[in-house]
Amino acid sequence: MAQNACVPRSKRSSEHDLWFPEPGDVLTQTPTWLRRIGNTDDGDVVTLGMVLEEEPASRHRERITAHREGLELLIKVSAVVLNSHPPGAPERGGMGFTLMFFAGELASVLAFGELGSASVDLPLRRACLESIAVASLNAAGCLVGGEWVQPPGRRY
Repeated sequence: MAQNACVPRSKRSSEHDLWFPEPGDVLTQTPTWLRRIGNTDDGDVVTLGMVLEEEPASRHRERITAHREGLELLIKVSAVVLNSHPPGAPERGGMGFTLMFFAGELASVLAFGELGSASVDLPLRRACLESIAVASLNAAGCLVGGEWVQPPGRRY
């Protein structure tokens, strides 16, 4: 199998890692969870929900915290994008969609009845919900006025 330089090295087989692109690539590459395939350098892209299903409950808090920390980093990058690119700039669109998908992944595991809902205490849940809210606001700011909202030449 070919080695994939983007996949972090595993400490053991079937381990999950949150892969984050280099700072300069965050506008074109979305952070994601990876599941190592055996002892190879290859991995499968998985969601946070899949990670929580496959790992013991004792690791859920750690995984949810890692996802939230990644979301906080994306929020900081989005603030820079919002302040340095005009409405409609392609960089804003990519950042907006990345924020929405990454925040949505965290929101989906915090829903009551999901694996992550029982794995976090109230302070962590509150912190996650605050991060999701800020990410949603920044994503909306990024997505306003771009071609993805209204194609050029088309009137509604």
